[in-house]
Amino acid sequence: MDEVRRQELIRIAEQMEQTASDEAQPFISRISTDLKALKPGVAFVGQIKAGKSRLINGFTGQANFLPSDVNPWTTVVTDMHFGHPSNRTSGGVFHFFDNDQWQALLSEGDEIRDLLPDGEDNYKRQIIEEQIEAMKTRAKARLGARYENLLGTSHDLEELTQEDLARYVSAGADPDDQPAQTDTVSAPYYSDLTRKAEVFFRQGHFPFPITVTDTPGINDPLLIREEISHQYLRNSDFFVVVLSAHQALSQADLKLFRLMQALELGQMVVFVNRVDELNRGVEDAASVHADVRAGLEHALDSAQMTVIMGSAQWAHYALTGDATGIDHDQILAWLKAHPQKMQRFLEGIEQLKRTQKEGAAESALRLAAMIASGLPDLRSHVVREMSDGPRSERIHIAAQHLRNFAASELERRRVHLKIVDDDTAETHFAQTEDKTRAQLSQLVNETRERLTEDSGQNMATLRQELDDIAQSMVSNVVQGRDGVSPLLSTGSNTELDFSDLRQIMRDRLLDSAHAQRQKMLNELYALDMQSNAALAERGVGDADNPLNVDASALRWYRPDTGILTRGITVELRVSWLARLLKQQSVVTRAEQMITREFQSIATDLVDQFQSDLTGRLNTVMEHHLAVLATRFEELDKAQPASRPDAHAALENAKRLAIELEELFEEGIEPEQRLEAVT
Repeated sequence: MDEVRRQELIRIAEQMEQTASDEAQPFISRISTDLKALKPGVAFVGQIKAGKSRLINGFTGQANFLPSDVNPWTTVVTDMHFGHPSNRTSGGVFHFFDNDQWQALLSEGDEIRDLLPDGEDNYKRQIIEEQIEAMKTRAKARLGARYENLLGTSHDLEELTQEDLARYVSAGADPDDQPAQTDTVSAPYYSDLTRKAEVFFRQGHFPFPITVTDTPGINDPLLIREEISHQYLRNSDFFVVVLSAHQALSQADLKLFRLMQALELGQMVVFVNRVDELNRGVEDAASVHADVRAGLEHALDSAQMTVIMGSAQWAHYALTGDATGIDHDQILAWLKAHPQKMQRFLEGIEQLKRTQKEGAAESALRLAAMIASGLPDLRSHVVREMSDGPRSERIHIAAQHLRNFAASELERRRVHLKIVDDDTAETHFAQTEDKTRAQLSQLVNETRERLTEDSGQNMATLRQELDDIAQSMVSNVVQGRDGVSPLLSTGSNTELDFSDLRQIMRDRLLDSAHAQRQKMLNELYALDMQSNAALAERGVGDADNPLNVDASALRWYRPDTGILTRGITVELRVSWLARLLKQQSVVTRAEQMITREFQSIATDLVDQFQSDLTGRLNTVMEHHLAVLATRFEELDKAQPASRPDAHAALENAKRLAIELEELFEEGIEPEQRLEAVT
C-alpha cells in the first residue's frame, strides 16, 4: 500500500509544483525528488563459500544471474537495482577506480580496523597494500595503454550478458598464466579495475523499488575482498547476514557482527544456508538454529535478531528445474517439520489443481522446494521490515507536508477569487496580509530560537546523566559483587556483563526524547493558537481551515539507539599470575578504560540525538514558513486573471487537496504504530 501512496504522492506533487507559489515550489520539488529516490537497499554479507550468490539469485528471482560455480566470483560490489528511479530496466554501469579511490581503500580500511583492533591489523594492512598493487599490475597487464585512460571512468552497457558481467566482476585467470588476449567478448579484462557494478531490472515481484547488493566475502584469503566488503557496509539500509549451516556463527562471523554493531548499522536478519547438506536434516538444523540464537544472545546481546534456516540450492531447483543433488524426500521431511510451510504447500497444490493440467507434478515438486528453501520467508521479512521502518515514515511525512501546502494554496486561490470579484478588495487584502505574514513569521522564528536553546540545555543535562550512570554501573560490574572483581577469577578470559548498563542508558535516552518531543509539540500547539488568533483579529482567518504547524517530523520521531550496540574494544586478557601480582592495578585500569569507552558512547548517543532532533525541528519550521509564504503570497498582478480562470484555479486546488485527504486516510498512520511499540 505504501508503494501506491508513494506513486500517487509523486503525481500529485508534480501537479502542485506547476501552480505553487515561488516560495513553495522548491519545497514541493524536493518532496517529489525525495519520494522518487526512495529506494532502500539490502546487502548480502557473509563468509566466502556461504552461498551468497545463489541465495541472491533465489531472493531476486534471477535464477542464474550471479554464477555460483565460479571461484572466485565476486571481487567487487554488485548493486542489482529493481525499479530504479531512472526507470532503467536493463544493462549495467561499471565504475572504475581512480588513484584517489585506490588510496581510499587503505585509509578507510584503517578507520574500520581502529573500531575493533587486534594484533593482526598491521600485518593485514601491509598485505592489503600489496594486494592493491597486485590488482593495479594485473589491470595494467590486461589493459595495456588503455589503463590510464580508464581510471575514474565507467562503461555503460545497454544490454548485459553473463559474459559481459564476468569481464567486469569475476576475478578470471591471471594474465601471467595465459597468452595475451584480444577477445573483448570473453576475456575478463576489467575486473581488477572495477570498483562497483550496477545492473538494472524491472521491479519484478518486489512491492517497491529496491537495490540488492552482492558483496565480496569475508574471511577470504585475498584480504582485499574482505576489505571491500567491510567498507561497503555503510551503504545499505538492511543486511542479510549469510551463515553456513556447516559452521554457523564462527569467530569470523562474530567479528563481522561486532563490526556491524560498531558501525551502528541498520536492521539485519540472519539466514543460515545449506541446511540441505546437514547429515541428519531437520534434527541437525534445529540444533544449529538453537546454537546460533544462543551465540548471538551471549556474544552480542542480540536475542531479538531473526534467524531463518533454508537452502539456496532448493530455491535454485525451484527456479530452474535443475534437480542435480536434490533429495525430494528431504524436502518433504523439512515441510512436515514446519507446519506453516506445509500449509502453504498444500494451499499451493490446490491452486495448481485448478490452474495447471499438464506438468502439475513437476510444478508441485518445485513449489515444495521453494517453500522449504526459506527464500519466501526471507523476502517477506525483509520487505515487511523495510516497509514498516523509516521508508514508511518518510512517505507519511511527505504526504503531511503536501497536505499543508495544498491547504495553503487552496486558501490563496480563494482570496484571489474574492479579489477578482471585488476590485476594491485588493488593497485591503494586500495590506492586511503583509502585516499578518510578518507577525506570524516573527512568532515562528521566536519559537524556533526558544526551542533550540531549551533543547541544548536538556542535551547537556542528559549527557551528564549518562556519564554518571556509566561511571557508577561500570564500577559496580568491574568491582564485582561483595567487592570481588570478576577480573580476579582464575579463568584465562574475563567476561563482564554490561547489558543492564546499555538498557538503562537506552531507557534514559527514550525518556528524554519523549519529554523533549512533547515539550516541542506543546510549544507548537501554542504557536497554532497564537497564529490563528492573529488571523481572526485581522479578519483573514478561516475557522473551518485553521493554520496549523505540521509537526509530523517531530511527532513520529524516535531516537536511534544503535550506538548502544557498539562493542567495547578493551580486551581484558590478563594472566592469572599477573592478577596475583597486580590485582588492584588490573581492576582500576580496566574500570577507567571501560568507563571512558561508555562515556564516549554516551557522547555519541547524545550528539546524534541532538543533531536528529534539531534537524527535524528545523524541517518543521522551514516548512511552516514556506506554507505561510504560500498562504500570503500575492498572485502575479502583471497577468490579471478572469473570473473563469480564477475559479478554475480554485477548483484545481480543491481537487488536489481532496485527493491528498483521501490518500492520507488509507491505512495505519505512523503515530498509531508508534503507540504500539512504546
